Amino acid sequence: MYDAYGFFETGKRVAEKGRRSPFRRVVRGLFNLALILTAVAVVGVGGLYAYAVTAYGERFDRRYPVLPQTSYVYDMDGEKIAEIQGSEPRETVGPEGLGEYLPDAVVAIEDRRFYDHFGVDLEGVARAAWTDLRAWEVHEGGSTITEQLMKNVYVPEEHRFEVSFWRRFVQAALAFAYERDHSKEEILTAYLNAVYFGRGAYGAEEAAQRYFGKSAEALTLSEAATLAGFLHAPSTYSTAGGRVLADKAYERRDQVLEIMRMEGMISASEQRRAAASRPRFVSGSRPEDPAYLAFVEKVRREVEGRLGEDALERGGLRIHATLDSQMQREALEAVEETLYAEDDPSAAIATVEPQTGAIRALAGRAGTFNLALDARRQPGSSFKAVVLAAALRAGISPESTYVSQDLKVRFEGEEYLVANYGYINRGEISISEAMAESDNTVFVQLASDLGYGNVARMARMMGVSGSVEPYPSTALGGLGVGVSPLEMASVYATFAAGGVYREPYSVERVYRVNYGERTALYDHPLVGRRVMSGGEAAVATGVLRGVVEHGTASRYHDLDAEIGRPSAGKTGTTDEFVDAWYVGYTPRLSTAVWVGYPQGNRSMVGVRGLEEVNGETLPLDIWASYMARATAGDPPLDFPEPDLSELRVVYNGYPGF
Repeated sequence: MYDAYGFFETGKRVAEKGRRSPFRRVVRGLFNLALILTAVAVVGVGGLYAYAVTAYGERFDRRYPVLPQTSYVYDMDGEKIAEIQGSEPRETVGPEGLGEYLPDAVVAIEDRRFYDHFGVDLEGVARAAWTDLRAWEVHEGGSTITEQLMKNVYVPEEHRFEVSFWRRFVQAALAFAYERDHSKEEILTAYLNAVYFGRGAYGAEEAAQRYFGKSAEALTLSEAATLAGFLHAPSTYSTAGGRVLADKAYERRDQVLEIMRMEGMISASEQRRAAASRPRFVSGSRPEDPAYLAFVEKVRREVEGRLGEDALERGGLRIHATLDSQMQREALEAVEETLYAEDDPSAAIATVEPQTGAIRALAGRAGTFNLALDARRQPGSSFKAVVLAAALRAGISPESTYVSQDLKVRFEGEEYLVANYGYINRGEISISEAMAESDNTVFVQLASDLGYGNVARMARMMGVSGSVEPYPSTALGGLGVGVSPLEMASVYATFAAGGVYREPYSVERVYRVNYGERTALYDHPLVGRRVMSGGEAAVATGVLRGVVEHGTASRYHDLDAEIGRPSAGKTGTTDEFVDAWYVGYTPRLSTAVWVGYPQGNRSMVGVRGLEEVNGETLPLDIWASYMARATAGDPPLDFPEPDLSELRVVYNGYPGF
């Protein structure tokens, strides 16, 4: 007999072939099917693994994951004054910042085979799978530290808490891939910085601070074991109000210590000593100091403007700011000593260093409203200094004279009446005398001769950001939008800086710290814009010195004696006594003080028993008290001597100059 290929078959082979049973054919078929299914499973699992890593693991090339962090603000002396929270309260630290005990404690209680597996603990998976099969549903469990890191950082938040075979597979696939590119130390460091410890604390450093008031690297064995014990269910160890359930926490801590001893991480004597201690829990909250709120808001805006809107959301910034904390508290004390009754108006103070533009103090809030930054109020006669600057730049001497008298001013077809306070007409007086007496009619005439547009341009050059329209009222501080105290301090700082305007700033330099490594992000450049010559600025200061020596600022104060040094400045009051200002400066500091009611349009007549609240009363009271403290210890520097020789004198006004 021949076979299918033409070869002769013996009778024995034919007989054997005939004796093959159906059972053997079934077994062979099942075996082949198993091989096919195994091949399909391998290809399927490989494909799913590739999909999971492609879909979720594009950021694996970093040594550590990018995590949102808290940013810190420091004053000019390097003292921390505020925290700016990112989306999660956290401060990342490197391996050296985790301390001696915490990593071992976490490994002991969370994943004792951490150093032996490759990201997935097959024994744990098998145990979890058996539990799932017995219950006929999927339960969470069997996750390694690496898998938990993947879930907390790389799995999208909307899928993070799904309990399914698919999510478990994705987590395991990512963990396996992650372990191929990262050391165990890197994985454990990333996990301890990412994980939630309860009480609003993300990461080991934040948790150590919130629970024990110390850094993670300073944790004792007992404290480290306590923190490690919180990880499996953080919310069960504190009340809704944040109080730690100490007995429950200590019980869990003792379990951690026992496992650490069994794993050979600590000795029996170390376990006994740690178990006998009772770590003291501190208050978890660190309330903001209200003294710095107005300034920190300026810092926040400046950082976002320089580094982008997401800079603080990402966080990890170390912001070194310009604030002088002592001056800040002195500013607040001066306000509180002057305005303390329930129905008293509010006040805002801004101090700028003329030579740099650095903001040294910024105070003033009404609820959440930042008066020092956002209050746009009419500056009244304090704006006359801008008109003076425009005149000096045009070469007009402050010895020029005008006739102080009631005016009827026609402008764009309209007629405006201008009068002095109390309807006092002074006759022919110089610009210097008009400034000292705050004469309205002279400054409207001067602004008209200069051109209202030139006055508006000078205001913008000196830092007024809001609308300044070229109207007669502008000469008297009747602006379209108004100004903030910070803007006014900056305007007057231009005189003290020899005619150079420097934009006020709050941020000196910024670093980002990730896992203990620092990267420089920003360093403030010292820049300025020359608005006036040094000689013109010195002349302006001489005129404003007259306000202090024999003008409106001298009615109730002897400022030179009170602050112990020369100063220059100008009072300002608006209609119906709604806003009152004093803006003044020494060679080193320029300070604006505003007093008024935040809601606006509320008169201050009768406040504190005063028939009139104007610039020379409450604002100057605050300015004098504050500046006496702020300048204490400074050398009593004199201003540069003014030189009028290059300026021309005009008598009785001179249109068109």
